[in-house]
Amino acid sequence: MTELLSPIESRLIDYAASLELSELSDIGIEQTKRRIADTIGGAIGAYAMGAPRIARVVAPAISSGASARIWGSLAQTTPEAAAFANGTMLRYLDINDTHRTVDGSHPSDNIGGLVAMVESLRLSGRDLLLATAISYEIQCRFVDVVPFNTNGWDQPVPGVMAMALSAGRLMGLDRDALRNALSLAIVPNLCTYQTRAGELSMWKGAAGANGARQGIFAARLAGEGMTGPYEAFDGIFGLWNQTVGKPYDLPELARKGGTFGVQQTNIKMYPVRDSCQLPVNIARALRIKVAANDIASLKITTYKSAYKGAVEDPELWAPKTRETADHSMLIAVAIGLIDGTLTPETFERGRFLDSDVLSLIGRTEVVVSDKFSSLTPNVRTCRLEAVDNAGATHVVEQALTAKDIEVGPSDGEVKQKFMDLTGRMMPQSASETLFSALMELENHETLDEIIHLTRI
Repeated sequence: MTELLSPIESRLIDYAASLELSELSDIGIEQTKRRIADTIGGAIGAYAMGAPRIARVVAPAISSGASARIWGSLAQTTPEAAAFANGTMLRYLDINDTHRTVDGSHPSDNIGGLVAMVESLRLSGRDLLLATAISYEIQCRFVDVVPFNTNGWDQPVPGVMAMALSAGRLMGLDRDALRNALSLAIVPNLCTYQTRAGELSMWKGAAGANGARQGIFAARLAGEGMTGPYEAFDGIFGLWNQTVGKPYDLPELARKGGTFGVQQTNIKMYPVRDSCQLPVNIARALRIKVAANDIASLKITTYKSAYKGAVEDPELWAPKTRETADHSMLIAVAIGLIDGTLTPETFERGRFLDSDVLSLIGRTEVVVSDKFSSLTPNVRTCRLEAVDNAGATHVVEQALTAKDIEVGPSDGEVKQKFMDLTGRMMPQSASETLFSALMELENHETLDEIIHLTRI
């Protein structure tokens, strides 16, 4: 039924079916490995947390059929359940990488599913690198142009498509089966932005994992011959009409010589929302000039999309849950000023509930700069102005460019972050061994050793 394909379906299917790892530069492959390692490090760090534990409890134990293991416990389950359990782990601390342009998403949410499929199919580290590049590219290019979030739809909408097509590539599906996988990912799985509105729940960190699970399910169904609804994009009740009201054309999908989406995501250094990373750095710089308890008033100047996602909801000014707190620019700045940094332990201690944090927030105002807003997404700017108790003003302003994000943290910083996070659950020697194995991913004929090294 390829004659019924819309242009966007044809482009996505052709890309998923034809991209080769050789099209990524050495830098592209290195950046892909960095993001896989970074993501798995965050997952190990979250192993003991509530939502990951729940995901492990509900994963069925199996002894035959297609299977994959849950990181940490090494329990054997279905690929779909492994995608959900590992995906919930990797997302829970809100420290996996992000892509934010017109929309926002965490393309690494699919890594739990990609690893599960590669393990289940007995494929190699090179296959994982290729599937990761495909998944990131598809999701990032949707984020670049389609405003799902502002129309009330959550990031797994493009994420589940990316997962289904990359899983289909790993399975070797033909074009008709890939069409069915894509349709079966879209039509049954439209999820609303209520996940990230108001006071946030555990599901904030599990929605992407659910998208990965459903993307694998769609690909496996298609692999067995299940057909999906036609005109999944352009039909009267298709994706465009039901979500954003009109069709969108995607930018060119990266090929040889281009810069891939997996090279463009923001590797986080703090367990807070993407738009709060820069404010934490600025708060730490301002802290050198003035002590938090000497601040009489504080003014944060930011850009529109950061305000909307990290300031606008009233709950973000006095969060009751850790899921809300790690999305709050007010919390990020206040704790950055008072404590000097934010770590997973910051939220586990309920630091966002403490009186000194809330008192500083009470002395804070946030304004949106038209100039800063006009520069996004290529340049993100934030300014903090503190007036101390003696009436002196202290100012720090910094900007983060798209190129800065592409360069990212140093290799040493990426490794130290990995060591800090995995060190919450395993000895340093085990963390070192796992990191080294992940950074040599292309040399692994299967993922058996790497999965085993996640054992806690």
